[in-house]
Amino acid sequence: MSVNYSLLCYTREATGREEANNEDIAYSMHLALRSGDDAEWQPLNENYGIFFAAGVPIAAATAESRRACTAAARFADDPFDAPRPATDAVAHGVVMPGMDITLKSLKNPFLFRLADGRFAVAATRTARGGDPDGSERSAFLLAVSKDLTAFDQLGLVLLRTVGGVNRPSVVFDAENGRYVVSWTGDDGKTYNAWTADIVAVAGSGKPLDVAESTGSTKSTESLPQRQSGDFGIPNAVIGNSIAISEAEAERLMERFGRIRNTGASVPAQRVAAGLHGEDARNAVMALAKTRAELSYSDGSQATRAVDWNTDQLEAIAQEAAEGTFKAGQTRTVEGVVRQTVYPVPFAVERADPSVFAWNFNGKPMFMFIATDDTDGNCVDPNDGRTHMPLRVADSIEALSDAAGGRAEEIDLLKCGDLNTEGRPMTGCFWAPELHVIGGKLSILFMPCFDGSTDNPDGTPNDRAGKPDMWTGSCHIMQLKQHSDGTDFDPRVPENWTTPEPILDPDGEMLNPIQRISLDMTVLHDSGRWYYAWQQVGSIWIASFDPSHPAKLTSKPKQIVVPEFAWDNMIAEGPNAIVHDGTIFLIYSGSLVGIDYTTGLVTAPAGQGVDLTDAGAWTKLDYPLQKSGMYNGRWQLGTGHGMWSHDEDGNLIYVFHNAEYENGRYGGRDAQVRRVHWSKEGMPILDMQTAEELGPDYAGVTMEVGCEGD
Repeated sequence: MSVNYSLLCYTREATGREEANNEDIAYSMHLALRSGDDAEWQPLNENYGIFFAAGVPIAAATAESRRACTAAARFADDPFDAPRPATDAVAHGVVMPGMDITLKSLKNPFLFRLADGRFAVAATRTARGGDPDGSERSAFLLAVSKDLTAFDQLGLVLLRTVGGVNRPSVVFDAENGRYVVSWTGDDGKTYNAWTADIVAVAGSGKPLDVAESTGSTKSTESLPQRQSGDFGIPNAVIGNSIAISEAEAERLMERFGRIRNTGASVPAQRVAAGLHGEDARNAVMALAKTRAELSYSDGSQATRAVDWNTDQLEAIAQEAAEGTFKAGQTRTVEGVVRQTVYPVPFAVERADPSVFAWNFNGKPMFMFIATDDTDGNCVDPNDGRTHMPLRVADSIEALSDAAGGRAEEIDLLKCGDLNTEGRPMTGCFWAPELHVIGGKLSILFMPCFDGSTDNPDGTPNDRAGKPDMWTGSCHIMQLKQHSDGTDFDPRVPENWTTPEPILDPDGEMLNPIQRISLDMTVLHDSGRWYYAWQQVGSIWIASFDPSHPAKLTSKPKQIVVPEFAWDNMIAEGPNAIVHDGTIFLIYSGSLVGIDYTTGLVTAPAGQGVDLTDAGAWTKLDYPLQKSGMYNGRWQLGTGHGMWSHDEDGNLIYVFHNAEYENGRYGGRDAQVRRVHWSKEGMPILDMQTAEELGPDYAGVTMEVGCEGD
């Protein structure tokens, strides 16, 4: 029996930051799905926005400076954006977030189909936060999408009126081969406009003629209409609903629904009957490394290590060694799928965390390093006792506060240590990341220095003689090596080189606009090495030679600009991993605090693409990770993550969230989770413990057979 699927679009009334539903999130298009005509609507993406209005570059922003504004790539100069001068950033060929771009929100979304079957969204564009921005007098926003997981923002459709365009809707009139645009004017009357190609009209600057409505035509009566009423979704402001196919519904559930574990199995294993003695014993005991195969509701798969019953394995090994395990016989071994649940929080007041699996001269070692964010003061914490805390252990769990990791911290750097320029590093030590560069264990981080009497613009500096974050810049320090190439002990501060500032190819600072540069990470693709970092409130990239890692080999380029209200004028904390031919570069936005989110851009891997070209990167329209419930508790302000691996080779995600209780912000705490890859190849960063491994599937068995003569 076929099932009818319907899709509802809506915005929400803003309820507050503590529920991840402030104005920046509420005033976006949300989606809910229903199967059958009488079923309840199920909000997608945890009732969080899916389509956000892109910010508009100001008219004074040059084409060159707008290159990283990929969401607004099609936008023409906006007649409703008040003219204002560009910042100094534009003269350097880039934009300053929030100043050379005007962030926007939306209301009154209306979902409809184009003539070719694609989805489209018409909405009232607003100023960020929901107030009118002037466009509502004579225009509406239009975007198109193949499957509502990504959007092509076309810009404004202009109408020849100044009498208000309220609650716009668009339908395709197949009988007459045209799109009918309808809206309510400020006078309460209904108006229409017509066009054969709504896509071509958007952003063209050519307004459509307007006529007062005489009522619905027969050919459009059955098409989507705006709706109202109680749809059972908290705080929902309804737009409309449309019918969708089962395949379209499955696509949306795959991307925006919850994925859960639906089974676990272990392939049967075989031992050769011809083995005897220690060879037979070793063959059986090697089966302890057999992993369970987990299946998930979206059709995806994963594997996990298993803690097998060692007594049962030993018994089989003994039989095999003695030759009593005969061909054709089978034995069963019981086991439990390994699922480490890391303490929450993993490390209190440790922000921008990095966990690194490393081989120390043949010995596996795990390291944890982070920004000290005691009581939310990451510039000059602990009354001037700024430091760089490092933890080292034999397992990831042993790095946690709960396992005593904090008590074992080593201060690799402390307030007053000098860099290679002979300057005392007095504050910050922000976002240290561990990488192997040129065969050497390396730490990328940002120290800052005492501020001078005056700011660069001549105004008095309130941080004079105190650590000043605006003096900070990306530095590198590397672990020394013995003459035979083995590594010194990383736990000894003296075994690291003196921190050195990273400079551009001309030996100049990375950020000539604001000085500060931070959050540096490493990418390696197609034989080329890159640094990516934050400056000017956005993500930048440049190539470098790993044998000379303190100097870039290309000029820095801006590649990710915060263009949506959810990433709120800043993109920072980049970190990349390659999976199935794609580079996944995460970044964080919305400033430090409980609104922090994680965004994503992707690029092809292994194809020689120039990663310094902003056009090589594709941006996700909504956050990859956001504030939400995890194992029954709210985690607010999630972000600044780093990809890593656990003891069993599973991909993990290390990040921080805001420490927030009773309205008080107290800094950021580090967290550790495993990553799941969905069937479509997207990383899932918020899988709950029971979703990753259902309790009913934790116990598994392995059949061991003896085969051969």
